[in-house]
Amino acid sequence: MNRWELTKRYLVLSSAVALWLNAPLMVMADNASVTTDVVHVRGTWAEEEAKLNPQQVQIITKKEIEKKQAKSVEDIIFTQTGVSRTVDAMGRVGVSIRGAEARHTLILVDGQPVLGDFDKYSGAADEVQRLGAENVERIEVIQGAASAKYGSDAIGGVVNIITKKALKKPTLQLNAEGMRRKSDGDVFPFQNFYIRADSGQMGKLKVGLSGSKRDLMPVLAFVKRRASGMAFDYSKHNFKPNVLRYYGDASDIGLVATYEANKNNKIEMRLNRYTEDLVRDIKHSDSDLEPQQHFKRTAGRNTINLAWNSKAGKSDWTVETNYSRIKEDDVALINYTGRSSYEGSNELRYIDNIDHKQLDVRLNANTQLNNKHRLSYGVSYAREEGSGSRLKSSPNTSTMYIDPWEYDKSLLVDKLDRLVRRKGDNSVKVYSHIHDYKFIKSSSGMPQWDMDYEYYGAETDAQKPGITYDDYVNYGLSEGAISSWSSTSPNNQPISDEFRSRYNALKSRLEAENPSMAATRSNIVGDYFKYGESSDPEMRKKAPKLNGKAFLEEYRNRDQRLTTGQGTIRKMNAYISDTWQVNKNLTFVPIIRLDNSSLFGSNLSASMGMTYNVNGNPQRRFKANIGTGYTEPGMGELWYNWEMYASNPVGIGVAKLGWYWAGNPNLKPEKSLNFDMSLEGENKNTYARVGVFHNRIKNYMSVYFTGEFQDFAPYLKGDAKYQRAPDMIYSFKNIGMAEITGLQAEVQQKFGRYWSGKLGYTYLHAINKSDPSMPKQLLDKPVHKIDIGVSYDNPKTGWNGSIWGDYYIDMLDSNTLNNGGNYWPDILSGDAGVYKKQVYQKKTFGIWNLMVQKRFNKNAMMYFGINNIFNHRDDDRATQERVYRIGVNLKFGGGDSKTTPIGKDVNKSANTAGDVVNGVSTNGTESTVQNLSEVVKLTDFIRSDFDTTKERGVTFVGDYRARWMAHDGSNRPQSPYRANSYVGSAKANMYDASRHSFEQRIRLGFDARLNPFTNLSVIGSMSGMSGVDTSWTQSDSKGFNHQRLDTVDLTRRVKKWDVSVGRLTEPMGASGYWFGQSYDGIRGVWTGNDTQVRVGVGNFKHSTGISDSAYTHVVHEAISRPPTAAELIGINRDDYPYDINSATKSGSDGERKDSDAPAAPDSPNGIYDSTYKGKTNSLYFYQQLKDLQDEYEAYKATLNLNWSNPNRDQEIEKANAKLVETQQKQAQVMSRLQDILTKAYPKEMAEKKFSLDIPSGGYTMYEITNKKTGEKLYKTGDLMYNVNSPLYPEYLKDKAKGLIVPTDNKEALVNPKGYVDKHGNEINQSISEIAKYNATDNWKNYNNGSLDEVWVKQADGTFKRSYDYYGQPSSDYEFTGFLGAKTYKYDSGKYVFSDYDAKEALYKKNFTMSYNDYGEGGSYYGWGMPNAMYNYMYNLEKVVHDAESENKLPREAIGKVIGNLIRTEGVVLEKDTVPAIDKAAFIQYKKQIGARLGLQAWYLRSFGGKTHTYLNANGNSNDEYSFSNVAHVFGIGAKYQLGANAAVTVDYGQNRSNLGRYLNGNTVYQHERGTADFTLKGHQMGGTPHFWMARLDIGRADLDVPKSWNAFIDYKYFEHGSFFGGNGTGAVPDRYLDGVRSFTFGAGYVPRKDLLLEAFYTFDAKGTNKRDTLYGSESFKLGDYTRIQGTYRF
Repeated sequence: MNRWELTKRYLVLSSAVALWLNAPLMVMADNASVTTDVVHVRGTWAEEEAKLNPQQVQIITKKEIEKKQAKSVEDIIFTQTGVSRTVDAMGRVGVSIRGAEARHTLILVDGQPVLGDFDKYSGAADEVQRLGAENVERIEVIQGAASAKYGSDAIGGVVNIITKKALKKPTLQLNAEGMRRKSDGDVFPFQNFYIRADSGQMGKLKVGLSGSKRDLMPVLAFVKRRASGMAFDYSKHNFKPNVLRYYGDASDIGLVATYEANKNNKIEMRLNRYTEDLVRDIKHSDSDLEPQQHFKRTAGRNTINLAWNSKAGKSDWTVETNYSRIKEDDVALINYTGRSSYEGSNELRYIDNIDHKQLDVRLNANTQLNNKHRLSYGVSYAREEGSGSRLKSSPNTSTMYIDPWEYDKSLLVDKLDRLVRRKGDNSVKVYSHIHDYKFIKSSSGMPQWDMDYEYYGAETDAQKPGITYDDYVNYGLSEGAISSWSSTSPNNQPISDEFRSRYNALKSRLEAENPSMAATRSNIVGDYFKYGESSDPEMRKKAPKLNGKAFLEEYRNRDQRLTTGQGTIRKMNAYISDTWQVNKNLTFVPIIRLDNSSLFGSNLSASMGMTYNVNGNPQRRFKANIGTGYTEPGMGELWYNWEMYASNPVGIGVAKLGWYWAGNPNLKPEKSLNFDMSLEGENKNTYARVGVFHNRIKNYMSVYFTGEFQDFAPYLKGDAKYQRAPDMIYSFKNIGMAEITGLQAEVQQKFGRYWSGKLGYTYLHAINKSDPSMPKQLLDKPVHKIDIGVSYDNPKTGWNGSIWGDYYIDMLDSNTLNNGGNYWPDILSGDAGVYKKQVYQKKTFGIWNLMVQKRFNKNAMMYFGINNIFNHRDDDRATQERVYRIGVNLKFGGGDSKTTPIGKDVNKSANTAGDVVNGVSTNGTESTVQNLSEVVKLTDFIRSDFDTTKERGVTFVGDYRARWMAHDGSNRPQSPYRANSYVGSAKANMYDASRHSFEQRIRLGFDARLNPFTNLSVIGSMSGMSGVDTSWTQSDSKGFNHQRLDTVDLTRRVKKWDVSVGRLTEPMGASGYWFGQSYDGIRGVWTGNDTQVRVGVGNFKHSTGISDSAYTHVVHEAISRPPTAAELIGINRDDYPYDINSATKSGSDGERKDSDAPAAPDSPNGIYDSTYKGKTNSLYFYQQLKDLQDEYEAYKATLNLNWSNPNRDQEIEKANAKLVETQQKQAQVMSRLQDILTKAYPKEMAEKKFSLDIPSGGYTMYEITNKKTGEKLYKTGDLMYNVNSPLYPEYLKDKAKGLIVPTDNKEALVNPKGYVDKHGNEINQSISEIAKYNATDNWKNYNNGSLDEVWVKQADGTFKRSYDYYGQPSSDYEFTGFLGAKTYKYDSGKYVFSDYDAKEALYKKNFTMSYNDYGEGGSYYGWGMPNAMYNYMYNLEKVVHDAESENKLPREAIGKVIGNLIRTEGVVLEKDTVPAIDKAAFIQYKKQIGARLGLQAWYLRSFGGKTHTYLNANGNSNDEYSFSNVAHVFGIGAKYQLGANAAVTVDYGQNRSNLGRYLNGNTVYQHERGTADFTLKGHQMGGTPHFWMARLDIGRADLDVPKSWNAFIDYKYFEHGSFFGGNGTGAVPDRYLDGVRSFTFGAGYVPRKDLLLEAFYTFDAKGTNKRDTLYGSESFKLGDYTRIQGTYRF
């Protein structure tokens, strides 16, 4: 029998013995006291019980939570004395109690451990942020080792979060908050919402619902990015600021229920779902070489808890089971241009998935033995399972194949979307770094990449090739074989005998393994590498095999896949404790606990505690406790094999090293011995305590740098290594002993009636006693922590406020190392300061917060708060900047509720199909299930449509509704166009940006009883909407410009039949969700006592049909699209940046071209000549310019320009005249391009400038004076050539702006002479400023030098050039004056200087050329141009290239100017359209069973409708599908009344039509993972689409009952094709039910009669199927949807 089996037997036996010993006590007197465990005490008893606990227990009450308006546990927990905030290198926050590590704090929710990451080292990182505080009853903080009671992880203490249970009275609570940071421009861009509804006691049952949506704010880095020394052009990029913590949306939804079978038995249930959608951006430097990292995290956690509480006699017990599962997906993207708004910029860096689940089953019991002893005891079993790509070193592994497109649709692809392909490469590669690296263990046990296996298939040293790939490159083996007689390699490198021996050995192995190649391959060694590394699949087939594999074959096989690990840990425990009251003043509490783990065996924990009332006074207590604690390593510490983040270059030659985790399977659990004692007491106005503690921890676990590196780019050597530097490998180890000794003191004092204060102090002496490589002071442990707060609370005025602060003093911050980073090459060269010196920064800081509240009554409050008042910033601590908060808390019910019970009848006629206004249905568009006052009562489940009690007459009815709607959108980067595809009507689905809208509606009508058997209702409406409801539906309406006849209902009673005709409202199913609006037709309703049959026929067209479906499909069409940058300019610079011939003549085969070679047909020149020449002048501008230049060159060739030609001057004149004419035409062509780009990119055009070149002939002139003699000499210097050069200061460009020409300046391009004449004075002034700068700059060059030639001024004002002063020290002279920009002429041995007028010379230099001038740009464009024309062309090309973050895809901005001129054929992404139901017949059957249950079945079938045709691309054309009868739907439903205030509704159905199966199908793609090729194979029909929903209602908002309210929660699952529109939810548009599953939380409140306020929030909306994109299909989600509305009945 193994150890595990023995342990289980021991636990079961010990539990049985304990129960047997206690059995006789269960029949003791009924009035014997029975108490419960401290942390299980409910209500106000918690604080009283804490006084008796020998350990320090702090209680954070819900009142304290509300005073600080804490939205998460993180917001409140660190205000406690002895509790400190820790932050790891990733910005994750943990809880440290009394100086212990965050992993030593056990965090519980209702006694159950929270389930988060795999590792424990991070200490349930960020769980205190994930746990919302508004649904918390109290938080108990148990300080000191508590493993004897709670088991593993409680070395430092326990945080037990007690959530609110279902309340006894009907209550609705709404909280809303807006937040803004100091740096935010918007008013309050971040919001928090919370809603909770309780049914109140319904017989034996009570139910509570809660939901919250929180915006986790980004914590922006305060420190600037590392300066790399590179010129960084931010205008070309869209880099987001660095964020220190993940931020985004967090949503939470929960249900609690309590069923009290009798006074001794109670069942409690808690269901919770938490979801988060977070992002983070990181870029360490301003280097162009470093990409920005964009991290995306989505997570969902489900928790189910079920507990049975019972008591009998003197015992009580709880049997509890808890299941929790968290699934987290992390995706890291990198890009070099920032978060572009265009597709094709991201590279998939890594993906990381977590699937972590745990099942707990436990039995806890308490027995009062007598008046001195109370026993507490229990057993439990837990099973923890984890799987994910981080756990590659776990015992069980498997392979997961991935497609990069499933993780991001904005990926960069090789040659950018098929625009250019390389010869022989028949696929377009996607930029994905996902690779399943094979690892082997190093000598120290660390994982190392086994490159030899992946490259060469070598599993042993003997299988290695001997010749490496580096040898192949260095010796030029691709060029030929090593000759037996030559002493050099094919590339003339000398060959040693040792190398020749290795070469021959490999050659022999290859020939032996490839006998068919031995005789035919003269260079078999070179072929092994050459063909193996080829990107051409056909070439790779020719590669010789070694070890059964071609070179790189295994490496390629491992692309786009991952190894995932799985692990399981089983735990059992049993404990027993005794609360022994020795006398009325002395109590002892001994506890002993046995834990057993499937990985670490058994551990025995024990503690002994004492509480003593000093001098018999229970308000003066002395406490002492001694106990043991232990913490087991988690799955992460044991089995991690994970690159947490990769290295990145941060400048030329410098890289930030990556961080690689390696688990340690040999870790031991940490164990501790803890002792503490304290004195505490209180009176009416004061509470005080003081205590000391000591905690000694053995096997202390620490993270350490192993000294080894993980190198995934060994082929990079020397200076090139920074491009992909290695990762530092970190692991975990037990370092020995740590001791924490400390003192705590706290005083809480009331001052008068309204004021109170708190002062807390913690002293820590936390030392490392074992690891000499680490500081003696434990990291992140403040020597002193001070908590201070002052509160004011005046119940009379309703004002209260709090200001509080926490000071951390003398804390060694671990993140000053981690965030400072480790850089290559320093750490590799042994000069890594961070690890050599171990310098951690010691910090002292404090953060203050303020909260002011105004309570209007006990149910309404507003507040204003400031977090971090003094804006303390510290990136190492991930400190948020100052935040302003404003919010409101509302509560309805809970004592004064007038909520109308759902399950009780009311004396009022109601129409389940419409709003009730004065007893008449007025809703022709929506069901009232939650829209207005009538929530369908089970008493109304079977009800006649005809009200027989109504008297004859006419009643006028009406209402007004204002509705505000908003939905969050992803607005993901995606360009609508590609080379052979584009996003058509589906564009709105791709650009699903955040939207909002406002709608108002007024309805008027009458209800007339014509005779005792006939009734007529007519209602019409006017409405209007501004803004956008969903991403497709939009309206420009501002008023009531949309009219509609909502209801025309003529009903006649014929015996038990009610026959109606007109526009009738008919909800389908028990909920009305599938359809809840109106149709035009006839209906008959037969009603019995408990049965009803409803049949009808009519036209549903005006209420059905979905035009804004989130689903998409692809069709094959002729496409008109905008040009790419290369197509607009006509030059392919991306592949040939400096080779103008290849850039314009080379095609997809990649063959380079020279000036004489013909253009490839698919080259820019080839396409222009064959398709666009002479047809448009808005494309291929280079070719238009080249045509003009070729025309000029052809003309010039006809002229005789030889020197022997006597008419040569006339020929030159003709050539120059033709050149001027040609350049004028070229200027007009450039002007057209200029106009296009000025409209498309106005900002870029205005910012892109060039400088006119200053012509020769001008000089700067200045005076220098001898410091001793006063003699004056003069110097001249050259004028700056180009003032726009980055070598010169920015201020000079502003002073010399007369020479600066913006690229959007048309005058200088088309009329240069007029431009120069017009700006002549500015030009000369600018040259003067340049000369002034050049003068001082020229003289600076003589510093510490000697003079050369100078000018000496003559008596007549002329100047003489002199060398007499040559060699004199320049230090003898000083600069004494600037004379200006000058020119001179030589006259009779004298030099005459005059002011330099540069206008004419500048015009000639910049805007004219002669026939024999070379001009500018000859090598760049193929012919020379005047300087200005070249600068114009260069800048125009630069603007279009750099715009849109260098977007290589078709430019929509350009298309908006010139139109979509590029014609091609390809696929178009269209949105799905769900057709309306034209004509249909239906039947519904209802049956009520007993007083609480109603069942319903229904069937609807369409007929006689028009044919609907759908097209789906199949590769080269389209498949066509046609459908006429679209709906063939049946459904079943039920409604169950839980109690007077709560009801549950469920519906299920299917659409069995062919159209339904078609819409529920998918496009079929032929796709190779890792490529961007998606070959369309047509459409595949899906299964029968079904739908279902479940809904829980609490309360009922009744327009006739002020202060009444209702709330509900639902879950909806509607497959695509099962739903046709016309939903009856009232909470969301049809888009959110078409193939979408989601949760909705809603509530309504009637503040006064006839006025109803409602709010609905829909979240976690995900597609039930996949939809098409231009890169395959995708799973998708919709943004959260909010609808708030008010309705006034008149």
